[in-house]
Amino acid sequence: MTNAAEAAKRIVQDLKTGAPFNGYGTTPARSVEQAYEIQDIVTSDLIEAGELGAVGGWKIAANSAALMERFKLDEPATGRIFSAQCHSDTASLRADDYIEFAFEPEIAALIKTTLDPADAPFTAEVVASAIDGFVAGIELLDMRKTDMPNTHIPDAIAQNISNVGAVCGTGGVAPDQLDASTVHTVVTIDGEVRHDVTGGAPQDPLAAVTWIANHLAARGLTLAAGQVVLCGTHSPILFKEGAGEIVVEMSGLGKVTVTLTA
Repeated sequence: MTNAAEAAKRIVQDLKTGAPFNGYGTTPARSVEQAYEIQDIVTSDLIEAGELGAVGGWKIAANSAALMERFKLDEPATGRIFSAQCHSDTASLRADDYIEFAFEPEIAALIKTTLDPADAPFTAEVVASAIDGFVAGIELLDMRKTDMPNTHIPDAIAQNISNVGAVCGTGGVAPDQLDASTVHTVVTIDGEVRHDVTGGAPQDPLAAVTWIANHLAARGLTLAAGQVVLCGTHSPILFKEGAGEIVVEMSGLGKVTVTLTA
């Protein structure tokens, strides 16, 4: 069994049993390329298990200049979103299903046309034509007690960067109608405003989707019709313990809601 396969086996077991994050770090520390090799195996094993469905989309992480510098990355990072964990407009979740529930407000892209890796590299114009619209979104996270500021980021990439789903709105705006610098994002938790920012996107959303389309193509993977792309957080990671309601509103892009039950 290869080191990647052994690490993936341990990670899948942790995910299935609800164990806290263990990076299973290596000496020397694993590279980003090795992390994606493990993530690919973990994905295949989880899909084979049948509980999470196929890949329903992709998240982009650390796609601001500050975060790439902080985590010593040459480009952003990405992870999968599984179809069984993709929700439209609203999601009702059980708080007890998570070790450490958290979330991030993000602009999401809804993909209407498959971008075949054989046609790469993709221009922004080609990618724009493949996007049905940009909508408000919430990335669902289970941090599993991860000490993210002190975690070697490839170890987090190997474990899908804490993603456990997404809530994406409907409608939204076309790529040529979106000015992310003017988008006003308000996050409310249990009726209390917890984050309020205008222009919080870490990267132009079309540039983010263009990057991930080309990144996936370089790995032999496909950004497919029907998938979603979370384009990067507008806030630091936000945590929620126990039952309650989370609402994210983005001007011009709509509203999405998560209800957590005991």
